[in-house]
Amino acid sequence: MPTLPALAVLIALAAPPSSGPTVAVEDTMRTTVSEVLVRAPRVTLDEILDRVARGEAHRDSLLHDQAFTSTVRVVRDVAETKKPPQLLEETVSRVYKKKPDKARTVLLHHWQKKPEKGGKDDKGGKGDNVEVNFRADMDEEIVNFAFRPSARRAFRYRIVGRDLLGSHLIYRIAFEPRSALDPSIPSGLVWVDTNDFVIVRQEVSFPRSPVPLILKSMDRMVIERQRVDGYWVLRRVLVRVQLSMPIPTIGRSFDVALQFDQYAINAGIDDSLFVKPGRAR
Repeated sequence: MPTLPALAVLIALAAPPSSGPTVAVEDTMRTTVSEVLVRAPRVTLDEILDRVARGEAHRDSLLHDQAFTSTVRVVRDVAETKKPPQLLEETVSRVYKKKPDKARTVLLHHWQKKPEKGGKDDKGGKGDNVEVNFRADMDEEIVNFAFRPSARRAFRYRIVGRDLLGSHLIYRIAFEPRSALDPSIPSGLVWVDTNDFVIVRQEVSFPRSPVPLILKSMDRMVIERQRVDGYWVLRRVLVRVQLSMPIPTIGRSFDVALQFDQYAINAGIDDSLFVKPGRAR
């Protein structure tokens, strides 16, 4: 006489096929993976910070000269729900830099929604030609200010995540000031690509307004880098500002967006480019 489990199998085989699909359920197989003891020590936070400082310094050392196009836009009513955002101003410049101390910014285009009286824009209308100047150095302190060796005593750091994106291991590291006395020192979060130990993205926030009489808050500043011809360089900077009191031409809140593109890196910029017209060398 067949056992109970075997009888159930025979009944199932003898039953006429149903009109729907048949699903088999297997509940007898089990798999286990033996534990492996990993003896290699995990990289410490201090060592990661040291590697980031060296990676940023190495990135800077690779850049001898660069040229890029900078576009700066100011947009109002970004936090309003009843009004669409409005572009107030746009400035496009070509920027040239060369080590150790040469820099030049050439204005290509400037537009204002409501230009001030007495000036002329690049199309011959009224307006102020706002020239955006850049420093000669290439270390991009706006990205790595909290990760310089000289800044280590001013901030606390902690690892908040590790992400594997393709062949890139990305560390997410948060930082905050050790002292709350200075409102101009922000907190933030950076994304570090461990292939080069270079900061590729940063989010910065100010717990308190650095200038409370003028600025109600700076909600967040986002800075992103891009890889161009094997070099990490700025891609864009986004800042949202809330004013303490509304300004007629701006309103109560606005965004400032900087975009960087059309890079030419280590192309060999001639020194004559940095000599202003009508000025002797």
